[in-house]
Amino acid sequence: MTASAVQDGRVLRLNYSKLRLLILEEGSHILDFCRAINIPVTGHETTYDESIAKDISAGVYNCIIVDGADDNDICMNILASVAGKPPFLPVIVIDGSLGFLRRGASECILRSDLTAERLETALFNADRLCKLNNRTTILEMELSAFIEEDPLTALPGRSKFRMRMAKAIEKAHAAKIPASLIILDINSFRELNEIRGHEFGDEILKRVAKRLINIAPDNSIIGRLGDDEFALLALDQETADPVGGYASRLLLEIRRPYLIDGQKTDISLSVGLGILDDHDTADSLLYKALAALYSAKRDKTSIVLYTHEDDHARRRQLRLAQDLPEAIKHNQLLLNYQPIVRIHDQQVIGVEALVRWQHTKHGLLFPDTFIPLAEGSGSIEALTEWVLAAAVRQGADWLEHGSRLSVSVNISALILHNPAFPDMVERQLDKTGFPAELLKLEITESAIISDVNRAREIVFKLHDIGVRLSIDDFGTGYTSLAYLRKLPVDEIKIDKSFVLNMPRVADDEVIVRTLLDLARNLGLSVVAEGVEDAQTWRMLEALGCDVAQGYFMSRPIDLKTFNDWLTVQSWKQELN
Repeated sequence: MTASAVQDGRVLRLNYSKLRLLILEEGSHILDFCRAINIPVTGHETTYDESIAKDISAGVYNCIIVDGADDNDICMNILASVAGKPPFLPVIVIDGSLGFLRRGASECILRSDLTAERLETALFNADRLCKLNNRTTILEMELSAFIEEDPLTALPGRSKFRMRMAKAIEKAHAAKIPASLIILDINSFRELNEIRGHEFGDEILKRVAKRLINIAPDNSIIGRLGDDEFALLALDQETADPVGGYASRLLLEIRRPYLIDGQKTDISLSVGLGILDDHDTADSLLYKALAALYSAKRDKTSIVLYTHEDDHARRRQLRLAQDLPEAIKHNQLLLNYQPIVRIHDQQVIGVEALVRWQHTKHGLLFPDTFIPLAEGSGSIEALTEWVLAAAVRQGADWLEHGSRLSVSVNISALILHNPAFPDMVERQLDKTGFPAELLKLEITESAIISDVNRAREIVFKLHDIGVRLSIDDFGTGYTSLAYLRKLPVDEIKIDKSFVLNMPRVADDEVIVRTLLDLARNLGLSVVAEGVEDAQTWRMLEALGCDVAQGYFMSRPIDLKTFNDWLTVQSWKQELN
């Protein structure tokens, strides 16, 4: 940031070309103010979480404005994370106490004093202060980097790895040799720790590190960036092809099964790959590899190579996350309904309510586009309440007009661990008079296992209210039916990946038959998802499956189309 001098009370004008501003607030008054005075905003969030912290460490932002009136804990967390240690970032607090200055805030501004001149001066002074702080700590960072080492894996820690990477990149630029940064993340590592224990997880980390050391090419640099993240800077290697290059060979080696205490364990990995360009620094290359890694995890793809187009898509996601709170507030969301049908008499007994977003610029958006954004930006609670309210309201309307249909709503893991969620459910049921036993909440196996104790407490409270509980996508996670004995679950939904290929893959039919037998022994109802043809329906009927859901009966459709479908139901003609 640069600024011209201020004289005669004229407004200070900054050169905003390098400003990457993050605003953290529950509402939008700071965002609106910045837009009104033409200050560009890169990010707008309601909570400070791990994804934001990663963006900050990747260099996405170089200044933060926080609403101190919203939540003092958020301010304290941010100041402890970014203002109190290098590389320093300026943090400006609006409406916060002067105590924040002692914790590292560069400026505190009362809302009543917030003017264009005041904010722009604060931005300029904050930038100068942080540059000064960073210059005075560079020597300390360099010295500590030479001795910092991860005690578990004996690999260089984050700062030591970055220092070595910076020097290697300088040499690569000078010698004009190719270089690439590979970042590996172990998927579902937290769940692995929950199930097998932290000692087992530590042993996996040590084995991964050992394999990286053994297969790393000459002149490469390896480091451990975080709990389950490893990095490898490869020089003069053919990595630009993610499928056939070195990154792919490395992935195959790391994924080979691990034998620990006589137990064979497979792990799943996501890999982000950044290729060094002429203008790249250590920080920009790290940002590219991390951005590719986030894309790989989002798209559930093994390896992603950073491209500018991908970065553009990521920034589009950021803008969507900023738009989502307003979309919820102004009812830009709508529900589609997919029928759930009892097999033995072909009776429609319920629907699954699936949310859509009618975006003003991008058209109709599906849940896989914006649910992860809601979870990462803090909008998931408001989104869940909107969906829940709309679903039970519609269920009550059907009931009033003579159609007794259960309504299923998908619940995020973050909501399942929220102690206030049962109260939200009870409030919506009381408001509409919809019977609790007709509301079905669908939760995934991974949502339960990610925090078993908290999930168990919430699940029992929901059961006490009287709502029904269903385990969605069953068969793809870590739990077993035996484990479900400990929870008041009413139903499992067999994942559609097993049902889709039943007519063609004998193993899938065996899996479905086994799950049905086990569910009967535990007194659970079973819904088979992914029923797309009459042959699959008949196979499920022969196996004694209770309920079916899938495109054979109907895709998810809007309310009017669903009400018309209820009257006609032409799908039955193929069975009769």
